[in-house]
Amino acid sequence: MGPRPDPDAAPLWAWARWVDSKGEAHTRPDRRYPGFRNQYDGLELLHLRVDESRVLCTDFDQYHCVINRWPCAPLDAGTWPPDEYDRWLDEHWDDPAEKKRLQYRENAIVDPAHLPDRWIQACVWTIAPHDVVDIRPACGKPDTMVSHG
Repeated sequence: MGPRPDPDAAPLWAWARWVDSKGEAHTRPDRRYPGFRNQYDGLELLHLRVDESRVLCTDFDQYHCVINRWPCAPLDAGTWPPDEYDRWLDEHWDDPAEKKRLQYRENAIVDPAHLPDRWIQACVWTIAPHDVVDIRPACGKPDTMVSHG
């Protein structure tokens, strides 16, 4: 994601990958998924294809560390024994800001060309008409939806 195009600009947020209740990762949401039910009625779902150079992808769970200024453990820390993970947090809790920034770059930012099977969010500064692949109602049965693209 490049520099902010305007001082008042706010990034636009999207899902690059989401994980269903069976633990399977997807790049396109299943609008029948129970977790989406009744949350997005009346809204439109945009399917975008944006050049990688314009996108910042981050691991959704790891990004909580960034916004809360917590230490950001490696992605495989979820497989560590609880005592080892707690020890790592204790050792890194008071890391200086620069060291935490390095942790964020290493453990929260994701390469859009190699998305892991985790919840991955994407941010862009702008959406151009050529980025829009499809527009559909956010929820409902796919066979009743009409593609606008």
